[in-house]
Amino acid sequence: MVTASYADYAEIDQFEGVIAAWRAGEIDDDAFRGKRLHMGCYGIRNSDTHMVRAKVPGGLLEPDHLEAIADVADTHSRGFAHITTRQNFQLHFVPTDELPALLRRFADAGLTTREACGNSVRTITQSHLAGIDPDEVVDTRPAAEAITRYFLRHPLTQNLPRKFKMAFDGSAKDHAQLGIHDIGFLGRLDGDGNPGFALYVGGGLGSAPREADLLEPFTPADRVLPTVEAILEIFDEHGERKNRVRARMKFLLKKWGIERFRAEVETRRLRLERERTYPSLDVPVRPRGGSHAVDAPPPPAGDVVAPGALVEYERWRDANVFAHRTEDGSTAYGAYATFHLGDVTSTQLRALAKVWREFGDAVQLRTTIRQNLLFVGLTAEQVPALFTTLHAEGMALARAEKSGDVVSCPGAETCNLAITASRGLAEAVTAALQSNGLHEIEDLRINISGCPNSCGQHTTADLGFSGMARRDPDGNEAPGYRVYVGARVGDGGAKFGHYVAKVPAKKAPDVAVALVERYATERELGEQFADWVARVDPKAIKTDLKALDTMPALAEDPDFYVDWGHSDRFAVQLGQGECA
Repeated sequence: MVTASYADYAEIDQFEGVIAAWRAGEIDDDAFRGKRLHMGCYGIRNSDTHMVRAKVPGGLLEPDHLEAIADVADTHSRGFAHITTRQNFQLHFVPTDELPALLRRFADAGLTTREACGNSVRTITQSHLAGIDPDEVVDTRPAAEAITRYFLRHPLTQNLPRKFKMAFDGSAKDHAQLGIHDIGFLGRLDGDGNPGFALYVGGGLGSAPREADLLEPFTPADRVLPTVEAILEIFDEHGERKNRVRARMKFLLKKWGIERFRAEVETRRLRLERERTYPSLDVPVRPRGGSHAVDAPPPPAGDVVAPGALVEYERWRDANVFAHRTEDGSTAYGAYATFHLGDVTSTQLRALAKVWREFGDAVQLRTTIRQNLLFVGLTAEQVPALFTTLHAEGMALARAEKSGDVVSCPGAETCNLAITASRGLAEAVTAALQSNGLHEIEDLRINISGCPNSCGQHTTADLGFSGMARRDPDGNEAPGYRVYVGARVGDGGAKFGHYVAKVPAKKAPDVAVALVERYATERELGEQFADWVARVDPKAIKTDLKALDTMPALAEDPDFYVDWGHSDRFAVQLGQGECA
């Protein structure tokens, strides 16, 4: 599946002129901020540099994309890129005057940063298993791409009250976390087997998370585009524009209620359908169950893997590789390339592009919302060949989608709104889990955010940490975290984690070890973490964690007043928010 270009060179030329005008004092900082955010460029605190976000709609990549990201990482950034929880790539500390050259290199590969930031329709995400999930009823890939292209640069989406997020999943297992989006599309079939989607609206995270409401249980493929446009019209006209804190569409749903919102959508949709002709989305129906599920033998190492790496290969294969059906019904394999905190170097990106080209067009690569990459369509012989590349370049971590695969936002290293160094804590939690043998527990998600705004999606995780500042009796600031447990996200819904503790940052790894170890010891057969939390009762967990909510005086232990990964005294340093 080769994706056509999303780029536009003319808008890059125009943006270069905007930078020149700003340098000359012809436009002020506020005007420049709006222009660069629309082009996917966030300002980094205390610098004349930016974070640049490359959109990867639906998480679908091409080899050219990897090579372009590698090139700009070397030329304009720090030699590595960051995979985000919305399936994008970010590069940090790009000097302002180098932004146009970076954007042109992206455009050469068909990538765009347009509307990756700002008050617009952000990157549309989807399940990383789209097209191969044995439980999906439809393949969402064509629909996700069609809606992306329809609303990219659309006049309606250029100045929304706030950012607008959408996600697709063809399976009720909901790997895309539909319930936290402005619109979530869950694949469905009607009584006659025709494809469409159940639509969920008004979800969101941040400091006031909200579960999406079911707008309608089935929207046929030919009505999806006018329905989305009707929703965007409502948000554009009635969304909050004065108080930015309450500007997301979830607050409009809370104010109106789903019944009023549903009626307004139907009125506007009927008008739009009278006024214009919309294309029907391509929504392929997928086989399910026995015809689509596959239980194939694990791919042997053969003579590809060096004898000294056989144990590591088998460990990686057992943790990161699974069998799946291809579109023609044959057996293939998926394999994760796992990255610590989503960071991938330019050398790694080029190695991935090289081996991918050698494999051929039948193999695809996707980003995941847990900051990893997933190869699909591999033959049994290609699996050990892929491992050889991953192992040589440090990408064969055997913990994909497991407890040691910790997710974190960028935190105070670059974000203007972050309170704590969330990436530093993620390093410490990962190390603590590994040292206690707790890093390979299946289906246990640990997420960390450096502030309540939830870019690390902490309230959707089995175990989540949210950065905060604490003070001792003498007023000395120290980094801390709120702890959340037992979230459930699936089938279009979202039940957010229970708040059970606030602890000093230096005790947060102990919390992770204590909870994960207790779960591993006490869980019943097949019991998920959220089920275990419900069984033991969040209130009991809160009581048990009370002993960790203590902080020594500064003179007694100064280390408690230094954040993870830092050497100087902790102090909250907030800048002007450009996203939240």
